[in-house]
Amino acid sequence: MRQVRSRGKPVLAVLGWLVALAFLAWAIRLVVLEGYLYELAGNFEGDFTRTADLRVPEWFAGTGLFYGPIFVLESRFLFVPHILAPVDFARLDFVLFGVAFVCVWLAVFGRRHPALAVFVLAAWLANHMSVEAFANTAHLEVLELALISVALLLAVRGYNVQAGVALGLAIATKTLPALFLPYLALTRQWRLLCGATISAAVVFVAVCAMQGISLVTGAIDLIYQGGNLTKLDYSEYEYAPRAEIARMLAGDGGTLTPDEGRLAIALHAIIAIATLVLVGWFVTRVRIPASRYGLFFGIIAAVMLVVAPSVHTPYYIFLLPGWTAILAELVASQFGAQTFALYTSLAVAYVFTGFDQVFFAMQRLLGFGAVVPQHWLAWHLPTIGLLITFGLLVELLRRPQEPSTAYETVLRRGGQASLAPEAGQPLSA
Repeated sequence: MRQVRSRGKPVLAVLGWLVALAFLAWAIRLVVLEGYLYELAGNFEGDFTRTADLRVPEWFAGTGLFYGPIFVLESRFLFVPHILAPVDFARLDFVLFGVAFVCVWLAVFGRRHPALAVFVLAAWLANHMSVEAFANTAHLEVLELALISVALLLAVRGYNVQAGVALGLAIATKTLPALFLPYLALTRQWRLLCGATISAAVVFVAVCAMQGISLVTGAIDLIYQGGNLTKLDYSEYEYAPRAEIARMLAGDGGTLTPDEGRLAIALHAIIAIATLVLVGWFVTRVRIPASRYGLFFGIIAAVMLVVAPSVHTPYYIFLLPGWTAILAELVASQFGAQTFALYTSLAVAYVFTGFDQVFFAMQRLLGFGAVVPQHWLAWHLPTIGLLITFGLLVELLRRPQEPSTAYETVLRRGGQASLAPEAGQPLSA
């Protein structure tokens, strides 16, 4: 029996590699076709390219701040002088996306499970939200993802100041990652907090001086975001809870009264504040060692999607590091009924937030399935996927850590079988 099992392992390993490579080849074809080649004719038209080229003056006309200080720098020194064209940013996004994946994988898995790494990379690429990020040249979101992922890897390796600097640059790219700051303060991660605050502030002050505006005006510009803070858009491009509430209130008619609009904004504000407070309460009551920074970063990224007044399709790529960290926890766990349920929940969250290809395959093979993508927003599938992700992150963060996971994290970070306080400083005791 043991001989049969030992002979079967190489066969399973080969099959695993074949499945992973086939999935990756299909995912690359999908994202290159829909996220790059199909967009060449339109010169990668999107919110970023139009705004950076000063073609939407009601958003950004070259004065003040919009999106974030780094966006202003890219617009002024790269886009407007035509040093880089939209196609260059589109290509750069693929590189940044790859950097993000490598950093996240090394942070939560190390160099282990290479076949699984290939499979997960394919899953990162194949999600509709990733395809949309490339197709719409959502450069700022991809850059934020890369910087947050770099920060995650540096934090896991114990380089907290440098991790904070990377996180600060993500905040300077677009304001939303500033939500990391209160949670770093609550968990007393002072080096990360100082690095992030100082680096974001330096870029902010420098760009305000370059634009000739006061710091107060610059801060108002970044918070108000040309009306994004108070706008109510519930088109199919919007995935924010505010848009979800508005669509429910609009019903079949598709229009809102002014009172219903104000109600949608107020309800979203209540949900956002409640989420901020509850997650803050939660992270102060669990121990988060370095090996679980991926889960910690993941839950903050999920908070970002709840709090943001405007969430476009590509924003959901911020869930990719959290999903990968969830997978790492499950791989390290003893398999059983509960672990199987968590694997299933992770798969459902991934599919509901954007892996619509499975339903098109069902339509071709079984004659049904297309009805799901046709009702993607009407059935609130992305929101359900986000809620499931929240539940998984909370469940795994509150569970006692598997001893093997802690040990492997130490090996991953330096090869010494001891949990040194500086290298694995917990976010909260």
